[in-house]
Amino acid sequence: MKTALANHYGSIPAHRNLHQFKNNQFDLIVIGGGITGATILWDAALRGMKAILLDKNDYASGTTQATSKLIHGGLRYLKNGELGLVRESLRERRTLAQIAPHAVRPEGFLMPIYSGNKNGRFLLGTALTIYDMLSFDRNKNISDDNHLPSSRYLDRTTTMAEEPGLRHEGLKGAYVYYDYANVNPERLCCEFIFSAKEFGAEARNYTEVSTISTAAGSGHRVFITDRITGEKASLQASAVVNAGGPWADYLESRAFGTDAPPLLRSKGIHIITRKINGSKTVALFKKDGMHFFIIPWRGKSIIGTTDTIYEDHPDRFRVKREDIESLLETANETFHANLEMNDVDYYYGGLRPLVDDGSKNTYNASRKIEIHHHEDSGRAGFFSVLGGKYTTSRYLAETVVDKIADYLPGSWKSCKTHSTPLAGGRFSTLESLEEDLNREFPSASSLKIHQLASRYGSIARDILRRKGDGKSWKLSNGELYFGEEMQYLLEKEEIEFASDLYFRRSGIGTVGPAAETTDRQVIDIMGKSAGWNGSFRKSALEEIKSRYRAR
Repeated sequence: MKTALANHYGSIPAHRNLHQFKNNQFDLIVIGGGITGATILWDAALRGMKAILLDKNDYASGTTQATSKLIHGGLRYLKNGELGLVRESLRERRTLAQIAPHAVRPEGFLMPIYSGNKNGRFLLGTALTIYDMLSFDRNKNISDDNHLPSSRYLDRTTTMAEEPGLRHEGLKGAYVYYDYANVNPERLCCEFIFSAKEFGAEARNYTEVSTISTAAGSGHRVFITDRITGEKASLQASAVVNAGGPWADYLESRAFGTDAPPLLRSKGIHIITRKINGSKTVALFKKDGMHFFIIPWRGKSIIGTTDTIYEDHPDRFRVKREDIESLLETANETFHANLEMNDVDYYYGGLRPLVDDGSKNTYNASRKIEIHHHEDSGRAGFFSVLGGKYTTSRYLAETVVDKIADYLPGSWKSCKTHSTPLAGGRFSTLESLEEDLNREFPSASSLKIHQLASRYGSIARDILRRKGDGKSWKLSNGELYFGEEMQYLLEKEEIEFASDLYFRRSGIGTVGPAAETTDRQVIDIMGKSAGWNGSFRKSALEEIKSRYRAR
């Protein structure tokens, strides 16, 4: 695929030139730039491995951009008796709050109890007691602003006051418990990659793997194509990890020319609407017994998710109108939502790659992980990673890289990802960070510092050092975005297309359409930074508009 961007460049720009890797020998090649691949790259870099990550699209553009924007312990897995998975999730929830405190916020969950529900007060109370016990260390070494309280019960009157939108008929009360919100999971995924680059790793988006050749004793040669410039090259590595998520089986089949066991893919859809609930996430149940959430997020409400089997090729996945209508109907039936199609400001979806346990039931399928080393099939040093979830991705990466370190010759450092903060997480509390920034940048408004610190953590310091032109843009939810942060993102974060900036680096686009004047000004800044001509700027503007057209 040679794009209009390549035609615009005329010649290959230095940052996309594959010639720079001509004689490089890597210890590890990671295929897939979602949260699994990103955390593997981060772990490998901290251990001293020479590693590179490749993604055929942009980073975080697959399953990772389709989460419920939560870092959670998996309360519902208790009903399957998966106490080990819940404990692992709760431990990793705390770890993410330590290494990326800017990326998480305490989130209250309201679980109403209705007459006739099989999940009554006793069962739910017992489950939450176990949940609290398994998260006994949830606030250990966590800043006060990210502390999580224990669960508690609310009577009917208090429940209705807490969330007026609940259906009143049969309502008996509710439990409140706490996990974390992950305001921008796409950005956090990218931050793992860019933090790894600080420690010597390499990464390339829009770079597709075509084939892989394996020779005994000489590692793997990975043949790649830059999807923007059309340039082709090959990379040599001692080990390769297939972290392709829902593409993992197709990637393996294409790379080696053999059939791979198919994955079980689960389709998850979310919609973002005008705000319909209070300050807590409301956990409700659909007619089929599956749960869904109404999540307060950036002045809007997220409604989701679905969990149904998907059997087509992942490249053909699309959110359909009936998916959106189904979520609207569910919200209106179970909550005083009163939503219509024109209340949907944004929608998104993705595919969860699950380990096929034979049940063909994606909702009840385990989120366990499987790591395969294909040495028995003559591919020593080739690893595949299946399953898992966002919350436990760091631990999954530690497990994978442990195996790679055992396989590779040489002496490697031990895992440090549980205690090493990401680039934006190098501060103690958000309040102290803001105080420091206010002292260092007295000419910046406290509102500007608060919003930048909340979005980027300690990276806000690098943004504020830039000499901005005073430009800012207000989104439909009231948030302000600033010229300096656009400059930083465009200079530092490998943005090739407008969608990379809008939907995965900044979050400008994920709350719904911005004003056309905002889009034009942002695209103009992008165009000046990248040297885009007028026709390409026009196509970039159309790229953004088309994302909302199905509204």
